Amino acid sequence: MNVIADKPEAHWLPSRHRFALSRLIAYAKLRRARAIANNAEHLILPIDRDQTAAEMNGVALWVFFTTVCYIAAVLPLILPAAIVAAIPLAAIALQFPIVGIGPIVRMLLGDGDHIKIISVITMALLVIASSYFAVSSSWPRYVAWFFFAVLVVNGAAALVVWLLRNGIREAEDRCAR
Repeated sequence: MNVIADKPEAHWLPSRHRFALSRLIAYAKLRRARAIANNAEHLILPIDRDQTAAEMNGVALWVFFTTVCYIAAVLPLILPAAIVAAIPLAAIALQFPIVGIGPIVRMLLGDGDHIKIISVITMALLVIASSYFAVSSSWPRYVAWFFFAVLVVNGAAALVVWLLRNGIREAEDRCAR
């Protein structure tokens, strides 16, 4: 893992973020960031795509609440009780790809990037569920369309980040020096 020391503007390095929308926001903030000449406090920042807690927790909560809404919609309970009952069921359902499918993927692939594969499987299951609820007339259709809107916005941000890849690399190189 790479680290950068005593550069507060390194908080906004796009390489410290996993998702394209976060990378694009970080790049915009990095362009506006000013170097602070205060060396009284030393700062060491890891340059790792999974080190941004707000991004990781935000995506985890988004996936969890989406799953809660879908499970609550299929439970034969009225809405407040269905949501309460769906919370532990969603926690279990989100663990299924890791506990149920993970060992199979690891056995088939060996020591490959099984975390990425399990993430893709989990997201594929959410896309399938969102597709089902998006065409329904029940209340979770709004959750499903929000899910797809987030995917589209992140996809558009990925295209912009790809187009700006040289500028991003130059800005990160300037910050790393």
